[in-house]
Amino acid sequence: MRRDLRRTFLMPAMLALLAFVAAPLFGATALAADATLYELTENMKLVGKDSPRRRATSELMGTANAGTPLCPMPVGAPPCTINATGSDNISLVTGLGKFGGTFTVVVQGDNLVDSPEFVIAKGKFSGKMDFSPAVLVNVPLGTVVGKMVLAGGGGTVPFTGTFRLPFVFGDSPPLYLIDPAAFTVVPVEANEYALGYPTVRFEINF
Repeated sequence: MRRDLRRTFLMPAMLALLAFVAAPLFGATALAADATLYELTENMKLVGKDSPRRRATSELMGTANAGTPLCPMPVGAPPCTINATGSDNISLVTGLGKFGGTFTVVVQGDNLVDSPEFVIAKGKFSGKMDFSPAVLVNVPLGTVVGKMVLAGGGGTVPFTGTFRLPFVFGDSPPLYLIDPAAFTVVPVEANEYALGYPTVRFEINF
């Protein structure tokens, strides 16, 4: 799901230029997501000669709004924390592929200082990925269409998602691309780093 975070993602020159000329757009926010996860680790390998593919497994963590399928708490309650393990298999010819994995929903348990750990739900997810913008034209975006299955008879829930890969342009700080059509970018915030690395942001909507 993530290229090496130390690699520079170069958007097409016109896109990057307009992104920085359009100063009022810098700092604009994305549409609200039902859940936002961040990729904390990734193990990746390249396979295939005639039809090369990129296979990776990642650990993700983030939050989901209460009252959504990923947070079975009353609306208005604090967000749930989501721990997930995901794998993908993407063609480097088309940028298309599949993904799947498992997730656990947790809330604060017996230690109020560290991250939440008390399990209240879990399940699996799978779907199709379109990383052609990143793979084919170096635009740091990817999208998914999938479904998640909640354990314990919770049913199947469809979802869509957007991966925002951090990138830099020139001497800029790490950025996320929000809207290619409007040339909108936002900086990676301090809480969107993991051990000093800017993280891939995965926004989920139901």
